[in-house]
Amino acid sequence: MVLNHRLDDGDTDGAYDRTCRISDDGRCVSAVAQPVVEDQYADLQKKFADAYNRKDVDAMAAAFTEDTIRVTPSGIFVGREAIRRNLQDILNLDLHDYSVERNVSRSFGNFVFNAGEWQAKFGDQPQHGYYTAIVVREGDRAKIMEKTVTVAAPGQ
Repeated sequence: MVLNHRLDDGDTDGAYDRTCRISDDGRCVSAVAQPVVEDQYADLQKKFADAYNRKDVDAMAAAFTEDTIRVTPSGIFVGREAIRRNLQDILNLDLHDYSVERNVSRSFGNFVFNAGEWQAKFGDQPQHGYYTAIVVREGDRAKIMEKTVTVAAPGQ
């Protein structure tokens, strides 16, 4: 069995992917650490937020894989086209000034799990919540395969 695990070794070079070959008794018998290329995952969130603030639904939808799943307070949306329609509905509500901050990122083979917080305004009222995303490499690009979005409870 092969497991990938992201770790920070404490030096200034940042995070590494560590691939471990596991023996039958569960021990790591060999490990290789390689730097994680962060830019494509950080850029994905930034590009999505930029597209959101430009009201560019097609660019927002392009951040998702074709067979993606998005779970939101307004429903479950399967497939890029269903997500594109839902994102257009959200933009029509005048939710604006969207920003996102990734707080957690873990790599498992070709998958990256991200979790963080989002903020926006509905009219002049601030809104915020949380998200999780499973990101995959599709060719040389990172794309969202699954995303869950929540709205923070009042007073939080």
